Amino acid sequence: MKKSIINIITLVLVLTNTILTAIMVVVVVQSMNSSNALVTKVAKSIELEKGDEEETELAISDTDTYDPEAKLTIKLKESGDGKEHYAVIYPQLKLNKKNKDYEKQSKTLDTYKGDITQCVQDVVQKYTAEQLQNDPDSIREEILVQLREMFDSDFIIGVIFSSTTIQ
Repeated sequence: MKKSIINIITLVLVLTNTILTAIMVVVVVQSMNSSNALVTKVAKSIELEKGDEEETELAISDTDTYDPEAKLTIKLKESGDGKEHYAVIYPQLKLNKKNKDYEKQSKTLDTYKGDITQCVQDVVQKYTAEQLQNDPDSIREEILVQLREMFDSDFIIGVIFSSTTIQ
């Protein structure tokens, strides 16, 4: 008799637990869906969705390359090994043809060839040979930021080192 009462109490507790779990799931899932919908709307309104980035949508035909036709020999920052290190770089700029400033600014690039190469030299000489070899992307990104500031436009979408030799 005691065993059947314990079995009945256990069965009632299991059923109660199952019902309360189902109620909690319904309430939590519904509020999660509402929160997710709100976050999605906010993200779309301020254009934070990954697919909205301009650079990822550019086809190769929508880009152009500017080559200042310069061979830059740059003395690198001392790395502490007692040797002088140099880098020979052939820089190029990747341009966005769809940018509103492209037509006007791309015509002036030859005029500012010296400023462009000077900007590349100024940034690269702040780094050691090891930094240039291990993390060239961050150096190119820094050059890109400075060139965008120089031209006051974002029609330049990348900096390319077509050839780099480090000694």
